[in-house]
Amino acid sequence: MQLTTRINHFFQHRSEPERIVFERMRQALSLPTFVIRRAMAREIAGRASFTIDRDRGFRVFPPGAFPEAEEIVAVTRDLGRDVDLSRPGLSKKARSGFMVPMIDSATVTLDSPLLRLALRPDVIAAVSSYLGMVPVIAYLNVFYSAAGADEARSSQLFHCDADATTQVKIFVLCSEVTPANGPLTLLDAHTSRTVRRRLGYHFGGKIKDKRLTGLIDETDHHRIVGAPGTVCFVDTTQCFHFGSRVERGTASRLVTMIQYLTPSSFMLPRDHRRGSPFRHLATPDMNRVQRLVLGAA
Repeated sequence: MQLTTRINHFFQHRSEPERIVFERMRQALSLPTFVIRRAMAREIAGRASFTIDRDRGFRVFPPGAFPEAEEIVAVTRDLGRDVDLSRPGLSKKARSGFMVPMIDSATVTLDSPLLRLALRPDVIAAVSSYLGMVPVIAYLNVFYSAAGADEARSSQLFHCDADATTQVKIFVLCSEVTPANGPLTLLDAHTSRTVRRRLGYHFGGKIKDKRLTGLIDETDHHRIVGAPGTVCFVDTTQCFHFGSRVERGTASRLVTMIQYLTPSSFMLPRDHRRGSPFRHLATPDMNRVQRLVLGAA
């Protein structure tokens, strides 16, 4: 492992103050990139059709709010019917039947409703306003989860993602999601900050429910449930969350996830363009903001 990668990994899983200091150092090393992206975020702010409240850290929309979400539901409808958990390349977690990636994201094109949702001007403006700069689309996929082991583990436990100091993920429910079939469950950003401080939390760590006794109660849980086409924007770094606790005897869950990261994310190299998986899709006729979001600039 390269030295820079080891350093990134070290700070990625530290406390919030340590991570912020390290991120600012990374931004200083690539200052022109961040000056441009911050300026563009301010320029396009008026195009946003919604906002994400910082103390809440997430925003949920019912089916019909985004036409692309309805298209995503339509094109993913059959993905959960014949799931091969023995196929090569699956992680141990996926082989056990939860958060199984269902598409090859390298084959996604600009015609895909996943990318068309991610590149909507109003969505980019809202996400950029929340993050303070125009981000990069770092990842997308469709995930299948079914009932498995009785004891929660891995991302089935409360955690804050360590990928960055702040990020936004879009979740599109592609099947009916109820409290019984493993909904994404969140603590709002304000509550999460309090919990991290009380626990002395290091990002990426998984927290068993019993450790949170006395810190939160059931009323603090925000479950993202609803009909196919429900959309949630959430900062999974700032909000504690878990998902895929699918109860036995209930239907499996299918959800699409799109991830936006800033170029200073711990998951991206110093030249973020080298870590931008959709950079090759940028075309000369695209506007500057779309090229920035695809990682071509």
